[in-house]
Formats: sequence, structure tokens, C-alpha cells
Amino acid sequence: MKRNLPFFYVIVACLPLLTGCYGKRLVNVPNTVDNNRVQIEQLRKNQDEMLRLMKDFESRLENTEVMLRELRADTGSQFAELRNGIQIIEGKADDSAYHFTRLEEKVDEVKYSSPEYVDTLHTGGEGDSTGVAFEDAKKAYREAYLDVNAGNYELARMGFEEFLKNFPDSELSDNAQYWIGECFYATERYEEAFEAFRKVLKNYPEADKVPSALLKVAYCSLALGREEEGADFLNQLISDFPLSEEAQLAEERLESLSR
Repeated sequence: MKRNLPFFYVIVACLPLLTGCYGKRLVNVPNTVDNNRVQIEQLRKNQDEMLRLMKDFESRLENTEVMLRELRADTGSQFAELRNGIQIIEGKADDSAYHFTRLEEKVDEVKYSSPEYVDTLHTGGEGDSTGVAFEDAKKAYREAYLDVNAGNYELARMGFEEFLKNFPDSELSDNAQYWIGECFYATERYEEAFEAFRKVLKNYPEADKVPSALLKVAYCSLALGREEEGADFLNQLISDFPLSEEAQLAEERLESLSR
């Protein structure tokens, strides 16, 4: 028994050390759990922040898509308005040309209906200035001209062609030939209109209708896709008749071609 006493004392002496180490381990366990809990909580906060940022990004993306759609819609609307504006301008240009033609018609109507002009009208041939031939010429021209005003271009063209056949030397022959071209032009028969207007230039070079015929020759060339030829006729018109209304229209058309 006495032999074991030293060993017993050793064990007793070590007990505080053993219990101290184990106690530290027991104390450290709760600390580790707390640390893990803090880390988990931080991870959750980070995850929540990421979710918030993602939602914010999605919201911004949706707003951007809405803005792009609105921008496309606005751009399309602006293009539509621009097209409408161009069409309105083109329509006004066509209206101006139409009113110019109508004004010419009114001037012709007043001129060729006046007693002074009728008194000077000669239909050609001996004795044609009086009697039946004179009245027939006047009637034939008027009927064809009324068909033009009524939009009966085919009947009008046939009437003017008949007039030229029956009264080739009439002072109205150049006008009749011009209106044949207008009848073709109004029905978009541009090649035939081109030839008809060219006859005015060739057969009646001193006639009042030459500037108008030259302008329409140019228009026909452009309508047929012959832009260089059309531009040449427009420049010729400006050069030969610089003070005419037709020259102003020719300048405007050349300007539009250069754009």
C-alpha cells in the first residue's frame, strides 16, 4: 500500500491540469457555435443583399426595355410624320402644277373665246375664214377643249387629232397639238406624250405653247427614267425662256433632282 502512495500523489497533482484542459475545450465549444451562427447570419444578409441587387437590376432592365420600346415607337412616329410631311409637300407641288395648268387653260379659254381673236382666226384654204369651215373649226376645237376640262382625255385627244386633220393650217393648230400631248400625259402614256409635245417644238417653234411643251417633254423623260435627258430639256428651257413661269418650275425640278 505504501508503495502506491507516490503514484497516487502524482495522479492527484495532475487532476487540476486535466480538468483545466477539458474545461477549456468545453468553454470553446459554445464559442465555435456562436461564431458559426454569426457567419450564417452574415451569409443570409449577403444573400438578401444580392437578391435585392438582382431585383433592382431586373427593375432597371425592365425600365430600359420600356424606354427602348417607347423610343422605337417615337422614332417610328417621327418617321411617319416625316413621310406624311413629304407627301404633303409633294401633294402641294402637284397642286401647284395642276393650278398652273388650269390657269393656262383659263387663259386659253378667254383668249380663244374673245371676239377679237375669233375675228382673226383663219382655218386655212381659200374662203375658209368665213362660212361653214370657220364655224366648223371653232366648234371642233371647243368640243375637244371641253372634253379636256371634263377629264374625258381620250375623247379630247381624238377631237384634237380630228381638228388637226381637218384644219391643219388653223392658228389653233399648235394648241391642238399641245393638248394632244396633255391628254396622253394625263393618262400616264408618257412615251406618246413625249412624241406629241416634241411635235409642238418641231412643227410650231414660234408658238406660245413652246415653253410649256418643252417643260412637259422634260417631265415625260423623267417619268420614263431618262433623268439625264430630262435634265437637258429643263436646262434648255431655262436657257431659252429664262423669264417664263415654266423656267421657274424647271429650276425647282432640277433642284429636287440634285438632292
